Amino acid sequence: MSERKRVLFVAFVLAIGLTMAAVPGAMAQSSVTVTADRGSVELGTETETHSVTVENRGNDSVSIDISSPSGIDVDPDQRSVPGQSSRTIDLDISGDDDASGGTVTVSAGGGSDSFQVDRLPIPGLEDEPLDTGDVLVGGSASGEVDIEELTGEGGLSYASATVVSTDPDADLGVSTSGGTLNWNVYADSGVDQHEDLEWEVELRANGDSRTTRTVDVEGRVIYPAEFGEVTLDDEMTFDEPRGSSSTITKTVDLDVENTGDLELDLDGVTAYASNGGLDVSVADSPDTIDGQSTETVELAVTADTTLSEGTYDVTGSASAADYSVSDASYEGTVDIEHGTELDVPSRIDLGDVPIGEPERRSTTVGESLGYNNVDNLEVSLEDGPDRWLTVEESPSRLAAGDDRPVVFGMAFEPDAEVGTSYEWTYVVDGDGVEEETVTVTASPVPLDLGPIRSEVSSYDGTVADRTVSMINTMDERSRSGDVSGDDITRVLSYGSAASLYLESMEAARERQAAGEYESAQREIVQAAAAYNTMTLYANELEGDAFEDDSSAVISTAESDLDAAIAEQEAYYEERLESENVSLIEEATVQRQLARVALLQGDDERAATLESDAESAFQSYTESVSEGERARQRADETWAAMETEQFVTIAGQPLFLNPAEYDAYAERVDEMDTAYENATATFEEAGETSRAEAVTAEYEQRTAALQVTRWSLFGAVAVYAALVIGIVFRTARGMYWYLRDARESVSGDFLV
Repeated sequence: MSERKRVLFVAFVLAIGLTMAAVPGAMAQSSVTVTADRGSVELGTETETHSVTVENRGNDSVSIDISSPSGIDVDPDQRSVPGQSSRTIDLDISGDDDASGGTVTVSAGGGSDSFQVDRLPIPGLEDEPLDTGDVLVGGSASGEVDIEELTGEGGLSYASATVVSTDPDADLGVSTSGGTLNWNVYADSGVDQHEDLEWEVELRANGDSRTTRTVDVEGRVIYPAEFGEVTLDDEMTFDEPRGSSSTITKTVDLDVENTGDLELDLDGVTAYASNGGLDVSVADSPDTIDGQSTETVELAVTADTTLSEGTYDVTGSASAADYSVSDASYEGTVDIEHGTELDVPSRIDLGDVPIGEPERRSTTVGESLGYNNVDNLEVSLEDGPDRWLTVEESPSRLAAGDDRPVVFGMAFEPDAEVGTSYEWTYVVDGDGVEEETVTVTASPVPLDLGPIRSEVSSYDGTVADRTVSMINTMDERSRSGDVSGDDITRVLSYGSAASLYLESMEAARERQAAGEYESAQREIVQAAAAYNTMTLYANELEGDAFEDDSSAVISTAESDLDAAIAEQEAYYEERLESENVSLIEEATVQRQLARVALLQGDDERAATLESDAESAFQSYTESVSEGERARQRADETWAAMETEQFVTIAGQPLFLNPAEYDAYAERVDEMDTAYENATATFEEAGETSRAEAVTAEYEQRTAALQVTRWSLFGAVAVYAALVIGIVFRTARGMYWYLRDARESVSGDFLV
């Protein structure tokens, strides 16, 4: 036998052996028989039972496997069958309501059998659970819904419905008509708002109890429209200037709530203020308010600007178009606050500022509304360079409605970049007020010394020439950048002082030449002050050129000033030595001499002269007082004569009582003496105008006294004539009396 045939023979033998080894297992599997009960299973909503018999003739236990349609659940009462046994297995069959029927196959080992599951029609609703929606308390709601066959296999001829579980707060009624479920709900009165309602309804298809199915029905109790809280708790701020109007009108919010579930038709809102300075009206109101929501009614509040801060009461009511809805009244408040506002310019442009030349710019900061003061006012730098610009003056407090100046000082130094616009932002803030900002801008430009050079150049002499030289030196250094900001400021100040000195000295010389030494004195004092300023800045200037020029200027200016002062001194000494100088003139001259001594630097002599001037003024004051007292005595004497001795007719005093002549003459002498003393004293004191006024008054009253003397002479003549007449009348009466007496004695009267 060849090698190839031998290999094939071995392979064949092995294959036969392996096949024979597998035969016993195959024979064991084929020894199981599965037999299902005959007939199909009609499955409704309840569980059905179907049996299968499994005969296991083998030695090993076999497992039960079940295959069923989707949604169909088959549960055997046992899962295996032991070897050498036969078992009847009960299958519990149930299905989902919407599951379709189909074939169920039971397998065990190598055997299997099948049976059919047929679905009965299962009734259901289009939407489950059935929601009846909102039901008004004490009211009813109804509706309908389609009844459907859930399995999809049809067969639903009709359905019935029965309420099997009730709700204690509402009644549910159901009925069917064809494929429609009709329902009606009635909610009891007094049920809580939004109470959930629940029922269970049993549906049955074609009258078959096996198709009975329970459906949940839900609902909710709602309430009609009803006013809830009506609240007013708002504020209005007086944010307009107090003087611009006598009233301020603002809108405040009145919140109106609808606690019901139905829409509320708002009919009207009223509003009243108890304070006479407050008027409230409805500005805008919504037409409706949705259920379970709040809408805002805008109230227009017009307040007198005289009202103080505080809480003010507002009352009113809200009503609905539906008269079944009760009106709602409210009591609210409006808080009035007095606003505070800063009035600050937003921008200040200093423009071009020459380097080294200080610039000041003033602006105003105010409180614009006029109700509250602003305390602890501060002006602070927020952004920008921390040099060159400073706040020189600023208020710490603003009165309501008032404004105060804020002064910015600007001084660029040589290191500032020419042509660059620098910007500073300052914050203005205070207690109880919103802060404001002001932006200050400035651009450095080269210093222009032309104006001060032109001023000084207009004068002649060493002072003017050497000062111009100093200015030219500074101009050259400034353009080359070889100078500090302080030196620029010193030279500018020096030049300004020199210009003032030259102007004052020129005017002083002109006044002295014209003999107007009083006017010259003022100019010399001003020149001396300018000279002192020049000396101060000259000592601070650095550099040989500056020192040479300033030394020459100071020396010449000092010499010129001393000469002018000496001439003033000579003039005032001469006046003081004159014999007809008055007290006031003496005091004035002494004081002017004291000022001259101060200008000369002789403080001791100045103090002595000032003391003499004070003494002279004291004497002058006493003389004026004495003259005034004398004039007062004269006036009192005249008033006494007018009251006690004169009779005034048509404004003219008359003296008609000769018996008062002695007192009259005595008072006239007193008045004359008083007027003469007053006039002399005023003239001595130098009160010429006062002396003239007293003299005029004296002359007027002297003329009036002359009239009174003539009136006295006339009165005496009248009195004498009356006496003579009385004597003559008396004598004549005596004559006739004696004559009648003699005739009666002699009897001659009978003849």
